[in-house]
Formats: sequence, C-alpha cells, structure tokens
Amino acid sequence: MRDNSMRPTAATKQTGKIAPTHLVLNYHPSQPHGWPATGAAQGVGATVGQHVRSRKFTHNGRRYHIGLLSYGQPGGSADPLYADVPADPTINFRQSLKDSFGTDYAFRYAGGFLGRNEFNVQSYSVFAAGQTESSPLLYGADLYVVYHPDLRRGDPEINPRLRWIQVATSFTAGGSPEVFVDNGQRANPFFLSGGLTSIYGKQVFNFYYGVARSPLPGDETVLSDRFIAEIFLVRDTGSKDAAGKDVIAVFGGIRYGWQVREVQR
Repeated sequence: MRDNSMRPTAATKQTGKIAPTHLVLNYHPSQPHGWPATGAAQGVGATVGQHVRSRKFTHNGRRYHIGLLSYGQPGGSADPLYADVPADPTINFRQSLKDSFGTDYAFRYAGGFLGRNEFNVQSYSVFAAGQTESSPLLYGADLYVVYHPDLRRGDPEINPRLRWIQVATSFTAGGSPEVFVDNGQRANPFFLSGGLTSIYGKQVFNFYYGVARSPLPGDETVLSDRFIAEIFLVRDTGSKDAAGKDVIAVFGGIRYGWQVREVQR
C-alpha cells in the first residue's frame, strides 16, 4: 500500500510546509463492490482488481493497446489524481453540471477536504479478453474507491445525503466528443454506483465505475476509445438558496481515464 500521507505541492514552496494528501493508493485483488455487475457473465459485481496499467489485444487482424491515462505524471505513472476542485478543461465540470442541473440545484464548492487520506483507491485497471468461438472481444476499465472521512479534522461524515457526481467525456470511433453528467439519465445529478452500500453485511461508502465494451458483430471499424472523467464527493444539504434551489456542497474529487488506440506494426 502506498500511503503517502504527505506530499510536496506548490504550497510547500510558499510556506515551507508539506501539504497533506487525500488519496491513498491501496490496490487490492478483485473484490465485491456492492453495486450491479458490469456484465451478466460476472455474477456478483466485483472489481477488476489491482492496478493494471495497460493490455494489448488483437481484433480483425489489427493490434490494439488499452491503457490508463497518465495525465503527464512522471515516470509513466498512471494513477488516479486527486483534485480539490474541478480543473479538467475538456470536461469543464462546473459549467457542464450547471448547464444540466443549474435550474434546480446550486453547487457550492468547498475547495477540498480539511482532513487527509480520505480516498482509498483499491482498484484502477484496464482489461481485454480476445474474441473466441464462443465469446466476442471484451475490453474496458474500472475504478474503485472507498471513502474514509477524517472526522477529527472536519471531513463530511457518512450518511445517506453524501453522494458522488461524475462528469465525463467519451470519444468513440466515428463519433463526436460528448460531455455528460453520468447520472443514468435520472432527474438528479448523482452517480448511480456510489454511496452507502452493504457488502456481505458490512456497511461501506464507496464509488465504483466499471465498463465493458464489445464491438458489434461484423463491424470492421478501427477501434478508438477515450474516456476522461472527474468525480467529486458531494452532500445534498437539504437546504434551499434564495432562488429556491437545492444546495449541494462539493468536496474533493478524482480525475481518471483510459483509452484504446491502434498499434501500428
């Protein structure tokens, strides 16, 4: 487990102090996550497990690479990145969320957490299973995070009002980029596979993103996928602002993503 509870930041140069981190890399083998399975063949919903950065596969005579995005991290690292506030210019989290739900919700950004080590990342991986006579090509990725509040320092406590919001963009072959609030097309902005759940009798507050994709039979299109997302822990305060909108407090978040590209011979 990489528990880097303190890390250098820009603030270090100004104050001489090392700022606390909020993300712990604690990769586990595959485990149940308490949410619906990604595919029917999986049975009980479970993570991919560990930290598989990349895989290679072949489809229709072409070679492909699926990998996690590094976002310029040193040494080719491809870990998820913590963020106090939304910052990805492609997603434009704040504006995208406002455009989709600003009529009924008011979003108040807290600027991160007061504590440390809140996000425990236990799976962040890609996978690829080649086509066989009985099954098609299947590829995808997942991210599994467990939230541990630092209550002594004032982090938001776990309760049913605590949720997640994810804004993402997906690029696929032959399609145009689309930015969307990933809410299952419901009348609220909250992510479906995240929050307080039970895993074989144990109460856990977590987030799970998992996707499995398969080309359509006979489709000869060259595969090209790119997924970028930011997720933020939020709390529905239950209060209204002066305009009568439901107030949502937004805390810290994570930036992550993956892509598929053809490998030229």
